[in-house]
Amino acid sequence: MAHPANTFPKGFFLVNGVETVTGDFFAIQVLVATDASMTVKGSGIFEYLAADASDGSSHVDPSDGKPLGSTHAAGQYERLSTVSTVLPCVAGSTIYGSFNSVTGESGDQFIVYYK
Repeated sequence: MAHPANTFPKGFFLVNGVETVTGDFFAIQVLVATDASMTVKGSGIFEYLAADASDGSSHVDPSDGKPLGSTHAAGQYERLSTVSTVLPCVAGSTIYGSFNSVTGESGDQFIVYYK
């Protein structure tokens, strides 16, 4: 993906309250975040897992690309793109990444830019 400064969006969605938008998104501009978090699905979201953590099935095994399972070493693992992730956010910020779903809560307002 090009650096966001070199990417011009094809369009956008306004997430206003409790709704979910799906598509191929690269940026989320936070206008109002009532609980300082948002729920997204997407690729390239990594998270630290302790050895044999119980939520390994929601992450990718780097050796074969399949779900990780319950037996694994401690380390950074990518979440499956179908798994919801709660991200912290602050009004006025923009979050860049590769998202396929963005969900707002009551009172939230996000502008979601698609590729």
